[in-house]
Amino acid sequence: MDELDKPRDQRKIMICQVAPAVRVAIAECFGLAPGATTPGQLAESLRRLGFDLVFDTLYGADLTIMEEGTELIHRLQAQLEAHPHSEEPLPMFTSCCPGWIALLEKSYPELIPYVSSCKSPQMMLGAMVKTYLAEKKGISPSDISMVSIMPCVRKQGEADRDWFCSGGAGVRDVDHVITTAELGNILKERNINLPELPEGYWDQPLGTGSGAGVIFGTTGGVMEAALRTAYELVTQQPLPRLNLSEVRGMDGIKETEIKMVPPPGSKFAELVAARAAAKAMDEAAASAGAIKWDGGSNFTADDGANGITLRVAVANGLGNAKKLLTKMQTGECKYDFVEIMACPSGCVGGGGQPRSTDKQITAKRQQALYNLDERSTIRRSHENPAIQTAYKDFLGEPNGPRAHDLLHTHYVPGGVEAE
Repeated sequence: MDELDKPRDQRKIMICQVAPAVRVAIAECFGLAPGATTPGQLAESLRRLGFDLVFDTLYGADLTIMEEGTELIHRLQAQLEAHPHSEEPLPMFTSCCPGWIALLEKSYPELIPYVSSCKSPQMMLGAMVKTYLAEKKGISPSDISMVSIMPCVRKQGEADRDWFCSGGAGVRDVDHVITTAELGNILKERNINLPELPEGYWDQPLGTGSGAGVIFGTTGGVMEAALRTAYELVTQQPLPRLNLSEVRGMDGIKETEIKMVPPPGSKFAELVAARAAAKAMDEAAASAGAIKWDGGSNFTADDGANGITLRVAVANGLGNAKKLLTKMQTGECKYDFVEIMACPSGCVGGGGQPRSTDKQITAKRQQALYNLDERSTIRRSHENPAIQTAYKDFLGEPNGPRAHDLLHTHYVPGGVEAE
């Protein structure tokens, strides 16, 4: 943070982004309840620290949903087309938690093909800053210092992966990461009293986010946000219930099913009809069976209603994640889409959050995020106008060549240390 103390003409352009879970927990650093200070006050505090631009990781979360939701649709289509051994098999696992990715690479490398290739919201926004923003403003990416404020102690390690250099060789997408608790200490050291600040603002074009992006900060939130978009991509109708209580709450493992009926004449409707016909002709060929991590399909098509039933699961805490994976491997349960978060309760319970003796603190943080989602004008990622503009003017189609180059990643069996 010493860089912020230098005169602006003697330092890089300082830009920061703020994760969803930070905005509700930062109030605790000042003795207040989760969510007692506003996101606008948080943005103002960062500007007073000296940041030149203040962006919202909600934007990165919305990008993640656009890419991850589209990737899920591609995998569903591959299964309907009877290509279970494609490079995009089911079930698909989420990829935004670095603790889960570390477990994956070291203990479950055989699952790598099943994990979404999407970067986390932090890394997507960092890539957009060093490319999209730099291009719009005529700034060299090497003249930007990107700082992330995160609830997670593993985010710096994520940012340090050598290939996260969208702005050119040696130009990292994210340069530094500080935690919620560290930010609270910095603000107090500099006599910036967050609760007394006026409402500030997030800079554009990377400062607009949806309610779906907000709930990324809690267990089940990534799943809920993804389904709000994926359901509409398949059915061309909005999800009837935006609040999916089945994947909310603090249970270690949660599961539900989502029925999606594509409109007549759509590609999905044709694929579902063909799959149903094949099922009628050969029941054995259509039987999903146990997940064996060898490309075997877990997907189900309901021929009676010309729809598809998506089976989803959510696990928080690595102990629960391991239990869920064991059950899937033995065939005790099967799913199409799985969210895993390493920290109990998800990011609201991250290791970089303020310490608390309140046993209900993560539940209170979670509810504060749900409240922000409820108050959001935009609650679906694909309806975010800033995201729509980015795809129109810069990225092209979701999961298209440029989007895939900037917003997707790969994983290393054994972990990055094994390279």
